[in-house]
Amino acid sequence: MRQLLRRLIRWSVAVLCCLCVGQSCTSPIAPPKPPPASVVIDANFSTQSLNEQVWVSNKLSVQDLSRPDLKTWFSKNTVKFNQKRESILLGNFRKYPQAWFYVQLINVSSKSQQLVADEFNRIRCDDFEVITAQHGTVRSWGRIGRSTPFSGYPTPFLTYAVPFTIQPKDTINLLIHTQRHYGAHEVNLSIATYENYLSEQIILFLSKVFEIIVFVICALVMFIVGWIFRHKTMAYLGFYLLSVVYVKLNYLGFTDAFTNFTEIGLSGTNANVFALFVSCIAIHPFWMEWMKAVPKNEKVFNGISYSMMGFNLLCVGCYLLPIRFFNTVYAYIDLSLLMLISCLVVLLWMFYCSLLALLKVKIYYMFIALVVIFIPWLLQQSSSIFFGSSPILTYINPLTFIATPVGLSIVTTYLLRKQLISRRKYEENLSYMKDSMDHIRRAEIESIGRTLNNEVGNTLASVLNYLNMKEFKRHVVKDLILDAINDLQLISHNLVKDDSRVLSEKVASLTERLSDTTLTQFTFDDFSEKKFDSLPHTIQQNIYAIIQELLTNVVKHAQAYEVLVQFFTTEGIFRIVVEDDGLGFDTQQVSGGIGLSNIYKRLALINGQLTLDSTPQGTTAIIDISL
Repeated sequence: MRQLLRRLIRWSVAVLCCLCVGQSCTSPIAPPKPPPASVVIDANFSTQSLNEQVWVSNKLSVQDLSRPDLKTWFSKNTVKFNQKRESILLGNFRKYPQAWFYVQLINVSSKSQQLVADEFNRIRCDDFEVITAQHGTVRSWGRIGRSTPFSGYPTPFLTYAVPFTIQPKDTINLLIHTQRHYGAHEVNLSIATYENYLSEQIILFLSKVFEIIVFVICALVMFIVGWIFRHKTMAYLGFYLLSVVYVKLNYLGFTDAFTNFTEIGLSGTNANVFALFVSCIAIHPFWMEWMKAVPKNEKVFNGISYSMMGFNLLCVGCYLLPIRFFNTVYAYIDLSLLMLISCLVVLLWMFYCSLLALLKVKIYYMFIALVVIFIPWLLQQSSSIFFGSSPILTYINPLTFIATPVGLSIVTTYLLRKQLISRRKYEENLSYMKDSMDHIRRAEIESIGRTLNNEVGNTLASVLNYLNMKEFKRHVVKDLILDAINDLQLISHNLVKDDSRVLSEKVASLTERLSDTTLTQFTFDDFSEKKFDSLPHTIQQNIYAIIQELLTNVVKHAQAYEVLVQFFTTEGIFRIVVEDDGLGFDTQQVSGGIGLSNIYKRLALINGQLTLDSTPQGTTAIIDISL
């Protein structure tokens, strides 16, 4: 053992020495180089991202644009921002309401080039302007804002894109000016030839339209079919998908022309955040319905769900406030940051619930969907909030975006199919139970008729014969009349329906009544702690009828002195035991009787099983019901 410890110490010292030597020999990390701020345009140029090429400054003024040393000035006043290939994250609009982006374009070809400067995402940029400066001459090629009508766009698409021209063998300074009036300021800049821009935008526009159409179709189908079949999960899914369509339309800029309100806080600059708050509300009704199949603490689950809905609803209400009240609220509360945190909380809550469904009821598809679709985005957003390590533009792959409504619609349709099959089986079982109950009632009526005819009728006929005899036997007539009265009381008790009370109360009342009206002592003990009383009403009715039939047979045939009725429960089995100390009977001979036949039919309706053990010293009937 000591030798092993010595070896471990030697190895540890050797590893530490190697690390120290390696660290001392390693050259210091060089600071990141500034972007080159130049792009060469040749005859084969098609498109290029500018996110890692441009210099960024928020100190430039309009007067500085005509400076002959613009490039030198810009290089000295460049501000470091989070420039990644995906986008350039500037920060909150309060600190960075505007930004200037500089890049030098060098046309080495022998022909003029018509190019397009494009802000691809437009989600966190409210104004976009393209300017060129050359030899002190400044030219603005176009400016686009949220309030710009579609007719004012320089290209036939709802994009922040402005075309401009560079002459052959020429060098120009390209400046892009962006402004943000709400939330985070973030851009995704690129340049492309006009032909390449058109071809890419046509494909992109068609793909966006296709995404919207898929979402709208899925949403309407889910909403209408769910409403027709009264399937809440499907109807709520349709409502949620419609809210996502609203988010997507805001993201693409289709709603800018309809959200230029001047009286309330909602506007084109914050409509996307407003739409995301609405979507965070709409997801909960669907999610609460979907989670009904999962065992959980209902009070805690509903409390958390309603709290999140209330929080998002409160944020939605802020945007509907008069503009001056909204500005006051937004001066103290960053609603865009709250929106991002709310989305993360909702996704984490859904992830937890889907994991709960996976572990408890083996429902795996929602957990897989969340992992595949949202976890990468969730990690990216969490990283941007807590570590500031990456841009926070919301982007989900278009195929994944389309797969979301299609997948959810397929899953919900499958759930509807299961519900319809279950409903049909329930209706079939209900119809079968109704027919069986009718048959049992007819059999009971026939049994009562036979009892009245064979027992009460014969008894009264005997009384009549005794009355006509010359020698009147008073005590015999009295006994016969008492027997007839007891038979009639027993029949009348069996005919009385008492559906307003629970099973244990009805059985206790039955045993007490039989003890008072017969010579047999009936005792009832409930060792199930009233669990029988929580059974469905139809099952309680059938159990009561079975016990009633068994006790009636004891009164008629057993000549017992004591009868014991007991309730037990164990591991999902509901057990009823009826014991008597009577004469007993041959179970094979009486198995075809009407009484036992009705008992077996009722047991079949409630998934019950009867075991009879009869001896000359008494009979024990055990009924087991599995639920």
